[in-house]
Amino acid sequence: MKFQDPKEFRDLVPVTRKYIYLNHASISPTPLPVLFEAYRYLYEVSYRGSIAVNEEEVNDLFNLREKVGKLINVSPEEVSFIPNTSYGVNVVAHGLDIRPGENVVTDNLEFPTVVFPLLKLAKKGVKINIIRTNPNTFEEDILSNINKNTRLVALSHVSFNTGLKVDVKKIVKEAKENGSYVLLDVIQSAGAVRINAKELDVDFIVAGSYKWLMSPQGSGFLYIKKGLIEDPPFYGWKSSKNYLEFNSNEFILEEGPRRFEIGTIDMSATLALAKSCEILSENMDLVESSVLTLSAITIKLAEEHGFEVITPKDRRAGIIILKVNKAREIVNSLINENIVVSPRGEGIRISTHFYNTKDEINNVIERISYYNKKFNS
Repeated sequence: MKFQDPKEFRDLVPVTRKYIYLNHASISPTPLPVLFEAYRYLYEVSYRGSIAVNEEEVNDLFNLREKVGKLINVSPEEVSFIPNTSYGVNVVAHGLDIRPGENVVTDNLEFPTVVFPLLKLAKKGVKINIIRTNPNTFEEDILSNINKNTRLVALSHVSFNTGLKVDVKKIVKEAKENGSYVLLDVIQSAGAVRINAKELDVDFIVAGSYKWLMSPQGSGFLYIKKGLIEDPPFYGWKSSKNYLEFNSNEFILEEGPRRFEIGTIDMSATLALAKSCEILSENMDLVESSVLTLSAITIKLAEEHGFEVITPKDRRAGIIILKVNKAREIVNSLINENIVVSPRGEGIRISTHFYNTKDEINNVIERISYYNKKFNS
């Protein structure tokens, strides 16, 4: 499904018929091809039961892993399906066997999904360093806190509350020289900008699918570089190599990516995710260029209206944060006009996907300006 113009995709997103929707960093609306893929599976199960399920799960979902792998340039054998980002972070945090005296580095700008699973490690003597930082000194602040005892660096590719796109390569280079692993949460970048896991050289990538990937909640993916966490932190019936034998008396650990999928996954949501990854991969040049153009337009128009923009101009993806007081009141007023954005960080978060338009952004900035004067004058 190749598009020449974002407008072609826009016609496949029903939310555009009623709303100006600039809230993809929260939850994306589901495009029709993605919705129909989930519906197709559910209908088939309704009509044919286990026959339909078994047909989809043949070959250990290799064809689905392949579609996700293509999006981030990794092998299908390195892609596991997970229900959400938190699950993936927990797999890494508890699968690395981080020991007392070692430390983990993360930061205060992270969404709790990245930080909270790490806090459990503190109970066994692992030091959790939550670095206080800001968009202007982020990389330097992280790097200055990596030391010989740092086992893992956990951070987001794009910050949910500043919009900063992190210079991952810079951090990975020093982390590798130190012998530290790097976990990257790409939930705010996957589907919006190009991700090449091999070039970034990170060890782990995790993402839920319901933001820029425009897929249903309950699906996501986990990339673990080949050779790492060969023995997962917990087992389930699908962790067994011969799981279809249903033999509780014999357990042989699965060596492939299914070893992290401890139980039955949400197949309808996962099929939808794979479909979305397929569409986005085929159109990534158009997607990324449009996202970056629209976020640049957002900054320009916001500054013309006198707003301070938190997000660095030259280090952005699709998230732009405007600094305003009484953000929640403004956002609630916008909802009444069928305009959807979020209060986040120090103000209002505008997150434009590739099918949005300049006219929509202009409208939103003008209405934010109106309510900002109303509530803050």
